[in-house]
Amino acid sequence: MKPLGTLDPEVVDLVSRAQQGDGEAFARLYDRYVDQIYGFLLHKVRDRHLAEDLTSDVFLRALKAIPRFRWQGVDIGAWLTTIARNRVTDHFKSARTRLVRPVDEVGERPGNRPADDPEAAAMASDLSTLLAAAVELLKDDHREVLFLRFTQNLSVSETAHAMQRSDGAIKALQYRALRALAAIVREDPAFVDGVR
Repeated sequence: MKPLGTLDPEVVDLVSRAQQGDGEAFARLYDRYVDQIYGFLLHKVRDRHLAEDLTSDVFLRALKAIPRFRWQGVDIGAWLTTIARNRVTDHFKSARTRLVRPVDEVGERPGNRPADDPEAAAMASDLSTLLAAAVELLKDDHREVLFLRFTQNLSVSETAHAMQRSDGAIKALQYRALRALAAIVREDPAFVDGVR
């Protein structure tokens, strides 16, 4: 775990002020983390409107809970991700719905723009789609650890906090997830044919 001194001083200040009821400080925390939490939720529920609703709910819960927040050696983003993860679990327990990924959202992510070279853009798009399909073949916890580590750019400690596991368990899980992904890429004829 990070000592408190290694955390971003601006975030530490914003959290402290938000804990004392400073709405502007909480708004700045919201601005800083909303894309991360929305991205995590969109990845989990695969529905834009539901992800937006859940994102609002996560920040509402965080606003109510921030007076009780205690630093545990990780960035507050990991705490928000834990709230989001729990909210998704609650949603699917109560709704008893199936995860369905709409076709128009496959490979979509903020900032994903066509390159100047149309051929390179097409090849990159094909590769991205194939890789996303390969990731979909992974077990849920493998997908989640790869998403948190490489899409959300959380540290091992932050990922461990969000997934409620130890740092060592996250390192092992990430290793197994990457090995499983490599095996799919090597062995799946659809993936291999698509890259040629």
